[in-house]
Parts: sequence; C-alpha cells; structure tokens
Amino acid sequence: MTRLYQAVLRDPAAPISIRLRRTFSEWVVRKGFPPPGAARAMVEAEAGQARLTMERRGDCGRYTLDEPYGEGRLRTRVTYAESVPGMTGWVIVTVDRHEGREPERHRREPYRQGRREPERRERREPAVVGVPGFLPAYLRTARISDGGVRMEDGPVVLHEDGMDRFIPVMTEPLRRVPILVLSVDSQNPEAARAHADYLAGAVTGASLVVRLADLRAQNRFNKAMGKELGVFGGGIRTYLAPFDPAGERHPRRHPPMGVAMIRDQGDAALDLIATGAVGEIVQRELPEDVQRTLHVVYRVLAGRADLSEIAAAAALRPAKTDSAREELRRRMMAMTRRPAPAMPGRTGTTGTTAEVSAGTPRPGPSSSAGADSGSGTGAGSGSGSGKPSAPTGNGNPEKAGKAEETVSGGGAPASGGEEIAQVVADMVVKELRGELETALGLATSSQATGGDSARVLRELRTLGAHLSGLRDVVAERRGDEPFAEDGSDRPAAGIRSLREEHRLLTEEYAEAVTSVRKLTERVRWLEGRLAEAGQPVYGVTGETPVFEPASLSEVLAEARQSLRHIVVGDTDGAAARLDLDHPAHSRTWAAKAWDSLRALEDFARARSGGEFAGGFYEWCAQGSPGRLTIPTGMLSMRESKSVVTRAKFSDRRTFAVPPEVNPGGQVLMESHVKLRPVGYPAPRMYFHDDSGGATGKVWIGYLGEHLPNTRTN
Repeated sequence: MTRLYQAVLRDPAAPISIRLRRTFSEWVVRKGFPPPGAARAMVEAEAGQARLTMERRGDCGRYTLDEPYGEGRLRTRVTYAESVPGMTGWVIVTVDRHEGREPERHRREPYRQGRREPERRERREPAVVGVPGFLPAYLRTARISDGGVRMEDGPVVLHEDGMDRFIPVMTEPLRRVPILVLSVDSQNPEAARAHADYLAGAVTGASLVVRLADLRAQNRFNKAMGKELGVFGGGIRTYLAPFDPAGERHPRRHPPMGVAMIRDQGDAALDLIATGAVGEIVQRELPEDVQRTLHVVYRVLAGRADLSEIAAAAALRPAKTDSAREELRRRMMAMTRRPAPAMPGRTGTTGTTAEVSAGTPRPGPSSSAGADSGSGTGAGSGSGSGKPSAPTGNGNPEKAGKAEETVSGGGAPASGGEEIAQVVADMVVKELRGELETALGLATSSQATGGDSARVLRELRTLGAHLSGLRDVVAERRGDEPFAEDGSDRPAAGIRSLREEHRLLTEEYAEAVTSVRKLTERVRWLEGRLAEAGQPVYGVTGETPVFEPASLSEVLAEARQSLRHIVVGDTDGAAARLDLDHPAHSRTWAAKAWDSLRALEDFARARSGGEFAGGFYEWCAQGSPGRLTIPTGMLSMRESKSVVTRAKFSDRRTFAVPPEVNPGGQVLMESHVKLRPVGYPAPRMYFHDDSGGATGKVWIGYLGEHLPNTRTN
C-alpha cells in the first residue's frame, strides 16, 4: 500500500456530517453510483468494479470508495468526528494505492523528488493522482482549516495590501501544511495564473497555493522574507512548516524552482512541486487530539465503544514523564538526603555541617520534629560523638561512610578552618563530579523540543561553572562572621537586622533592573515599528521572551550558545567566583553583562557586514532606533599608561586569541565594560574588537572582579 494523499481538516461548524455527506454523495453520483439515501446509517453500493460504503453512527462516520486503478486499486477514505468539548471537529481524507503497479502515465512517488523527463500534455489536469473530487466543494461550505491555516478550494491571489495579514499565516506556529508561492513572470504574465490553477487542483486540502498579484506585491513579500527566502522571476517556492524568516538557518529547506525548469519541463515540473508538497503532509503525524480520538471512532463504528468515549479521549491528558529527567531528579534528591559529615563548631562542641555554617540545626529526612530535642547538636544526633546519622531513603551508605571516614580520619575529627575547607572542597568535587557529568550528558542527548533542552543544558553548565570555582572559594573562607560580645555563636542583633535590610534592598533593586530591561525591549520594538513607517516588520515582536540571567555563569553559557559574533574565552572561573562571593549582586551584574554582550553582538554583526564603520564607543554614542547599545559611561576603551607599561598589570589583561587575530596567540585587551563603576567589588568585562578584521567577531577575554592596578593593594 502506498499513500498518495492525506489531509487533516478542522471543521468547527456543526454538524459536519450533513455538508460532508452532501458533497461526497454528489461526487460519487458523478462516478455512476446511485444517490445515497441521507436517512440511512449504512449505505453499500457498486458501480462496475467500484465499491462504495458509507457508514454513520451518532457524531462520527466513515466513507470508503474502492475503485480499480491500473493493475491495482485506489481506495479513498473519509473519516470524521464532530466537535466535542476540548476538541474541534475533524475530517481525515486519505487516498491509498493497493496491490499491483500503477500505470506509467500516472506513476507517483510521494517520498522522493527525483528529476523527471519533460512530459507535455494538452489537457490541464493534474497528473498527480490523489485529490478526491469532492474536496473543493466541501471546503467552500465553511471556514475549514489545518493547523491554524484556512484551506482554500483554489489559488489565493495576494495583493500588496494583504501582505500584513498573510505573513502571520506563514509563520503560524501551528501550521502543518506547505505553502506554495508563485512569483510574477514578466515575460508571460498569464503563466503564473495557469500554474496556480494547476497546482491548486493537485494539492487541494493538503497545501495552500498563493499567487503574487503583481511586482509591487512581490517586492513587498520578498522584503519581508529577506534576501535568501524570496521568490521572483516566475519561479515557485515551497515554504514548509515550521517557518520563521528571521531565524531560518537553512533557506534551502524551503525548495525553490526556477522559471527555466518550469518552462523546460512544463507540467512535469509542476507535478514535482505538487508531489513534494503532498508527500510532506503525508509523512507528518496526525495532531495529538486526532490520534487520541481516531481509534475510538473506529471502535464506535465497529460497535465496540460508546459515543461518550470520544469526548473522554479528547480531554487533555497529563504530559508523559521523561524517564531520563525523572531519573536525574531522583538521583539529585537522593544526594540532598545524604547526611553531612561531622565537623567541630567554633565553641569546641561537635555538630553537623548545617550548624557550623548557619548556626541552626537542620532536620534529617526521617526526623522533622526531633530537631528541637536533645542537646541542640542537630537532628538525628543522639550524642555528642560528632558522627552523622545513618542514611535513609535513597541515600548511599557506602558514599556516606567514606565521607565520614574522610572527615574523621579514623575517629579523630579534623580541626582548623583550612582543613575543614579542604575537606568540604574535596567532598564537593569527588561526590558531585560524576553526577554533574551524567546530568550534562542526559541534557545533551535529550530529544525534547522547544526551549526546554537549551534551558536545562544552560542551567547545568552554570552549575558546573559554579562548582569549578567552589573549591577555591571554600578554601579561603574563614570565620569572618561578627559575633555577639558574650562570645556565643550568634551574630549581633544589630548587624543581623542591617544585613536583612540590605538583602531586601538588593532584591528590590534587582527587580527594578529587570523591569527596566523589559521596558527597554518594548521601547526598542516600538521604535523599530515607527522606523519602518508602515512597512512589514519581521524578526522583532512584542511577545519575544526576554532572557533573564540569574548569574554571570549563566550569561556566559547563553552567549556561547546564541551570540554568533561573540567568542567567550576561558573566564568561567572568574565569573563563577563573583557569583559565589556576591550572590546578592550577581543577578544585577548578570543583566548588565548580558545587555553589553547583546550590544557587542549587534555591533559586530553590523560592522562585519559593512553596515557600520566606527568602533563600539561610536556605536553606543550614536545610537539609533532599533540599535542595541549600552550607556557610554559603562565603557572604557583604554587603560592608563601606568597600567599598560607595567608588566605586573598588563600581563593580567593579556588573554588568548586565535592566530588569525594575532599571530602571537594573545593580545592585550584594554577595552572593557564596567558592570559597577566604583566601590568594591567592581566587576569588569574585557574584550577585543576584531569585527572589522579576519574573524568578524568580538573576543571576550575576561569577566570577573576588578583586575589589579596602581590603586589596588
């Protein structure tokens, strides 16, 4: 069996059965069958060697026409279900060839688009067999669509003033059907009209055929598409789904056919286009709700299910759990339940890690109420032995035992801040390294679509960068927490209050920065619309989600993934150190760093493409609507002479670059962005501009704390 045709049509106008039965009956009557009775639930008839079956039960039905075709048979099947809560009514039309070999004159291969020999015909009838004759009449009965695109019974003529309504149809996220666009042939203006009629007859219900009315409409269409996705000179282009001219990286995925081939091969060239379009929709899976209800419709028609089961199947079902992600979540949760190694407190008593770091006990996984009992040495510690409680749940006893042995050194607890820091750092690296590598592999191999995979991968890379810098940070930690005058392990109440107030103010400031960034994006979009002065704008939408980085490490991960004119060097450790040392400020700095990188990306794209000739400072100082910039007060394009001429300062600002940027493999980067102009800490991002050079890119050498100069100790 070879499927020659398939259409999945959405019909919201109830009832479907009356209109569908009428148009289908008119078609089979023209084939020599007697008129089917409208009141009969089951109709069976024959006309020569052709057989017809029409069955209906309640709100669903199926029509089957089986007729001879060459050495085999051609089977046309129409299955429908009326609308129910949660699902729009649908009609599935399929045409299959069974048995035997079809005649050479009508040979059709829906999955391959090989070159054919020119074939001339006097009749203007589609050579591609497959489109049932009732479909044009049925499509005229209501506003019938597929994937948000209205299906027409013939070609659509597109004028210039209708372009703003047509572009959203092409970019509709739910679109499934190909769109065939025919350009204007200035040498033979009537050719496009004839080609459009021919193609519409060959792909009705499975594709949309659009003919550009004149050169003005063609120019406006090509302007919206961009230089690599347009169609012109009498050519025809097939735009597959999904389609986004602003982000399309493979223009040839939407195959064009030039006018020379069309003139040379005639109808055979048009058949090739129609075959490709129909073959594309034949290979697509049915929509999810149709899949859920189709088999129920078959059971209802066979008398093995009740009509109410269709509505039950149409109801939304919870998403299936990703087994890989669930396994990763389980393993991470098991790690959080692993007991912490015993460590000495500042007053000489033993306790858990939570007590040392936060001064408050943390209940174990199996003891929530017991945290307040005993001598105050922490949950699950029945004595002052300093040993952790036994692991429970999904904890790993073997690893927990090793952790205890490492800390206690065979019964003698480690002492001193440096030893404790070293033990904690070793624990983090040894215990989490394998889990992180496994998680990164799972995220990389994930088959999920949309933005979830990229988000998970970015978060895991951020976590990896943080852990890479955690060992150095922990090793330098000392007991710098201020204590009360009585020597107890409690922070002074006044300082605690001030810190809490500072934390709240920092959070409010970060929220304000986020709001400003969103408003700035909106203003930029509006400025772009005004600058176009009514022309079609594509690529910038008011609904585009704004990336909100939570850390500098996350910024670096996203930049490597999405900014094509930015190359980030080996600065993850310095960025992660800032994230860990100053978590309250990290979000604000990350937003500024991301805005700066986007501005550098926009600048490098324009300069490497010949649209701008100045430097990055001029780019920001001469900002125009639609251009991404940062305030010039954040920029410093030169370092002082004392910094550049002294090796101990200049060496810290020299970073690796490829030989095409500098044959020596490194370059002194003086230009930098000040994420915080004054005070401590004052993060800096150093970069080298090669957008006008061999690579056409901007190289980021460093993102981290302020580098040493003559005023630092």
